[in-house]
Amino acid sequence: MHLRRSGLRIRTAVAVLAALASVTGLLAAGTDSAGAAPPPNPSNSQIQSAQQIKTSLAQEVGVLAAQAAQMQTRLNQLMAQKELAEQKLALALSKLAEAKAAAVTAAHNVVTAEQKVVEAQANFIGYVQASYESGDINGTTGTLLTASDPNVLLQQSALQQYQASHELNAVGDMQRAGVAKSNADAAARLAVQTQAAATNAATSAEKAAEGAVAAAQQQQQQLQAAIAANATKLQAAQEQLATLNHERSQFLAYQAEQARLRALAIARAAAAEAAARAHHSNGGGGGGGGSQVPAGSGGSWTAAKGRTAVARAEHWLGWPYAWAGGNADGPTYGVCAGDGAFNDCHVIGFDCSGLAMNAWPQAGLAHYAATQYLQGSYHPSMGNLMPGDLVFWSSDGSVGGIHHVAIYIGGGMVIQAPESGSVIQETPLYNVSWGLFGATRPLT
Repeated sequence: MHLRRSGLRIRTAVAVLAALASVTGLLAAGTDSAGAAPPPNPSNSQIQSAQQIKTSLAQEVGVLAAQAAQMQTRLNQLMAQKELAEQKLALALSKLAEAKAAAVTAAHNVVTAEQKVVEAQANFIGYVQASYESGDINGTTGTLLTASDPNVLLQQSALQQYQASHELNAVGDMQRAGVAKSNADAAARLAVQTQAAATNAATSAEKAAEGAVAAAQQQQQQLQAAIAANATKLQAAQEQLATLNHERSQFLAYQAEQARLRALAIARAAAAEAAARAHHSNGGGGGGGGSQVPAGSGGSWTAAKGRTAVARAEHWLGWPYAWAGGNADGPTYGVCAGDGAFNDCHVIGFDCSGLAMNAWPQAGLAHYAATQYLQGSYHPSMGNLMPGDLVFWSSDGSVGGIHHVAIYIGGGMVIQAPESGSVIQETPLYNVSWGLFGATRPLT
């Protein structure tokens, strides 16, 4: 009876492995290539940082745009003030021209007044001469007593009266002409001086307005240049954020597809196991030799423990790789180092040997792939691997050259933590790396 049950277990395991092997084709069909690495998975901190940069630049562009709008309003006001100053200058120049023209007219009036003064002086001198020549010495009474003809005397008296009246006119004209000359000359000088001062003030105001407009235009140009520069940065930040979000969505889709394929593999394996059991129940099984523990395994290893190791490793699918990270208790921060691991001290996850430690916590594995190879006494061949076996790759074909370890899950597939920047994933055994070296069965 024991042999019959052992034979059933062996045939069931074979059926399950066959079912898992058939799923390899599904894995290949579900991705670009069976061994292709998963899409990059940006960290939450990277996405948050990109979002913050984008938000900060958007706010900066908004502030600059508001400042530019305010400056445009100020520039419009200054342009209006400049135009008003130009109008005032034009008015001042017009009035100055009028004052100069008035000064020319005043100068002409001065010449006319001077001529009248000269004429008045000549008239006065003529009167004096006429009076002197008339011999009017003894007055009218004496003339009447001595005159031979009273009618002639009367005529001479009328002439003297005429001369007296013209004497007054000549003197008045001379005085008025002098005053007009002085007034005209002073008014012309004052008008030109006053309007020249007003024109100079208008010119200064117009130049000040032009300077204010030029300064405002320069500030506006600087603001527009700053807006353009920040807009370029904002576009780059938006593209970076969009790229990270797209990568995250692609990675989540990849994870979902991997989960779907794993669920399909488990379902097919369960169906194969059920079919094998049904076949045995119907009498198709028979005896057959064999043992629950494959020959040469020894120790406390069992197939169930191997499957448990696989289940523990599968729990971390999609978690990030962290160099020197992870242990038997779970993921830890990695260590920052060269060769691509410069940021791993900020990443929580596993490296390849850390994942193996967590899959086999009861085996007391070291955090070093070469040592892990020696911590199991049984080293199965590639054709006799069982789920949970550790598979190793060496750079020089020796134990000392071992550089990578993965956990075999059956069906030609392994779970591995590949390298910095990647995540824990399922990969076909022969697509993992170069230098396939051998395997170890823990607890043997």
